[in-house]
Amino acid sequence: MTSKAHSGALLRALMLIVAGGALLLLAAPHYRAAAGADRYVSPYAVVVSPDAKTAFVSERGADEVSIVDLGARKVAANVSGFKEPEGLALSADGSTLYVASYMANSVSVVDVKAKKATGRINVGKRPAGLALSADGSRLYVCNRMSNDVSIVDPAQKKEIARVPAVREPVHAAVTPDGALLFVSNLLPLGRNDDPKLAADITIIDTAKAQAVAQVRLPTGCTDVGQVCVSPDGKFAYVVSVLARFFVPPTQITRGWINTNALTIIDVAARQEYATVLLDELDRGSANPFGIVVSPDGAKLYVSHTGCHEITVLDRAKLHEIIDKTEADKRADLSRDLTFLYRNGVTRKYPTGGKGPKGLALSPDGSDLLVANYYSDTLTELQPDDGKVKATIALAEPRDPSLARRGEALFFDADLCFQRWQSCGSCHPDGRADALRWDLLNDGLGNPKNAKSLLLADKTPPAMAHGVRDDYKVAVDAGVKYILFRMPEGDQVDALSAYLASMQPEPSPYLEEGGKLSPAAQRGKKLFESPKTDCAKCHPAPLYTDLQTYDVGTRSELDSEGEFDTPTLVEIYRTGPYLHDGNAVTLKEALVDRNPDDKHGKTKGLKPEEIDDLVAFLLSL
Repeated sequence: MTSKAHSGALLRALMLIVAGGALLLLAAPHYRAAAGADRYVSPYAVVVSPDAKTAFVSERGADEVSIVDLGARKVAANVSGFKEPEGLALSADGSTLYVASYMANSVSVVDVKAKKATGRINVGKRPAGLALSADGSRLYVCNRMSNDVSIVDPAQKKEIARVPAVREPVHAAVTPDGALLFVSNLLPLGRNDDPKLAADITIIDTAKAQAVAQVRLPTGCTDVGQVCVSPDGKFAYVVSVLARFFVPPTQITRGWINTNALTIIDVAARQEYATVLLDELDRGSANPFGIVVSPDGAKLYVSHTGCHEITVLDRAKLHEIIDKTEADKRADLSRDLTFLYRNGVTRKYPTGGKGPKGLALSPDGSDLLVANYYSDTLTELQPDDGKVKATIALAEPRDPSLARRGEALFFDADLCFQRWQSCGSCHPDGRADALRWDLLNDGLGNPKNAKSLLLADKTPPAMAHGVRDDYKVAVDAGVKYILFRMPEGDQVDALSAYLASMQPEPSPYLEEGGKLSPAAQRGKKLFESPKTDCAKCHPAPLYTDLQTYDVGTRSELDSEGEFDTPTLVEIYRTGPYLHDGNAVTLKEALVDRNPDDKHGKTKGLKPEEIDDLVAFLLSL
């Protein structure tokens, strides 16, 4: 991806008076020319300088960071040289900005005064979220695809330790005293039939550089968002989707399929304190992503990417009503849709844009900044009442392409009845939530592992039994029978165009230059040889022959034994494996779940050959 060239053209600020008397400023004097029909800024994270004069916004689509003058309410400059920048962290004095460069496997160091990157720190695979200790002595980097956290010494500009997480760590927050780091893992790790399957929060002792606890979220928690810690250091807060995956999706009302949750963790006890729902009885609050706590600890703010709004929680009242709940009934709060609403804990207001992600409060808590991913804007809100003070355009407004509209629709719960979920609730990043679902397309009582939608346009038919002829038919059915809406206009075409535009990410298991490791090279020879016959059903480049087979994995729950041959592209991130999701690792799928050599001849392979075969598969 190439950065957009600066146009240097200054556009006049537009001033409009909106309902309620709020002054809305749209300013983008630092517009850049688009670098292609389907390139969009896609603002992701935002941080604010200590003097509240400047905001920094990472732009995943532009490979840049915008430096926004909050006084003038305009983009003052752009720093380029990143590859899909995500998380940001700013030093306490505001002089140094750290940028997680996702596809570069590094963190860039930006000199704020010079407005340029001055260094790069190599970390793990696909760095996402960043957290900086209060004294600035340690930077923590969530390496999503190597499933670990880098501990970086900013002064030396080098990684000094690597701590394992669970699965796809994406965000982190450090306690005020710097002693503990709370890391949100995006997806669950386990078998699909585990009655307690859910994502975990990893707690790291920063002095020991080791994980000291894994807090399992309530059953069904997936697509975990950001985490923050209260100013007094007593509680951590994390948001997620809470899926009801053990019941068939025969309806959607009252959170039957997906709800949206806030989990509170007791820092001293290192365990869940309570989980509450951010939804209401007949109105969902889909896809919570960002969370910040006010400097005085009085309020929590949550962004909802799926319904374009902010939830504001009265933190004192939140803890008061939880404390009043009997201990043996506290677990039931994760199923109570009216708990927060009826106790007057929450208020909600729109963000002024589409697809809000990262949030940031000014140091005094008087301004709330929101990065609107699908509007390519930064909005400045009054935290108390949600009035829009300003909307700052980060790129020149233009009509989105069909695929971009489809992407926005895919993550938009307005497409769903009562806004409980978006397509992205079960398919984060267009991939899978690592849960099983008993969809209605092939009868009840036979749940299946959720599938990634990558290459869906090239690998018909769709669904585990191939019951949908192609991906467009599946998209149409998904809107009707999972979102419970009738698609309108060209929505199905737009959603389909987005799926067709999705591209595989190079495997993090590849070596420098995209080369196979020696083990993967040996595994490739095995994969393609008659000794295993793997390539017979999984030929390159799609690694599927588009046929259905009985490979001996049918269980007593399955109505039939033949299953669609899935693509193996990006198999490194699609576990658990097989149609029932009961193989947590590829080795289990090849050995434990293949006693009769029906999906590849592996029974006669030596242990080291199995390891080589797995190494090749992980490289795809």
